Amino acid sequence: MLFGMGVRDRARAETSERILAAARQQIAEHGGVGLSMRAVAREAGLVSSAVYRYVETREALLTAMIIESYGHLAEALQAVNALGEERRWRALAVAFREWALANPHEFQLIYGTPIPGYVAPPETVPAAAAVAAPFVSCLGEHRVDGFTSGELESQLAASAGGFGVSPSGLGAVIAELAALVGVVSLELAGHLVGTADPADHLFAAIVDRQVETLGLGGWERRVRRGRRR
Repeated sequence: MLFGMGVRDRARAETSERILAAARQQIAEHGGVGLSMRAVAREAGLVSSAVYRYVETREALLTAMIIESYGHLAEALQAVNALGEERRWRALAVAFREWALANPHEFQLIYGTPIPGYVAPPETVPAAAAVAAPFVSCLGEHRVDGFTSGELESQLAASAGGFGVSPSGLGAVIAELAALVGVVSLELAGHLVGTADPADHLFAAIVDRQVETLGLGGWERRVRRGRRR
């Protein structure tokens, strides 16, 4: 936020924003592999050496962009206010896909092909967790069949406690988020052309299956059945 800053801090913040904007443009045109610090500096109106006063390395710039993109996606998901486990999951899945389709380069940056030589540092983990959190919140504490092996539950126990869900529930959400990432990635890459393109019906079927797998909405469905009797 620039309002209330001193002149020097405001100038630095504005330059940092120009650097990020230039880097996002580079990602859009060349992908993460083609990110060039020299090109970023040129687009931001800086000499090549000056960009390093604001970001130490190319890897640090990638990290800043990844965290920013996770934040954009998390904001889109946090705007979902559907009530009930089943409706909320469905609305979150739709919001996830809509954000990806509207921001394909940001989606590819965080979920696409790994960038050679880049290893995401620990500070990206909370940003990724903020994307998962709205989905995890749909689960409650019930266990999910198929994800109850002792080894898996032991591995996920600490993280599940942090989210307030069962280890099997966290494992199931991770698996279903992977399914959403996978189908959206195929759609963005054009791999569904000639089969399930546009992907609306396939995506809806996947979300239907997820609701059943996760055991969501059972109470809501029982209430609806009771009303029809």
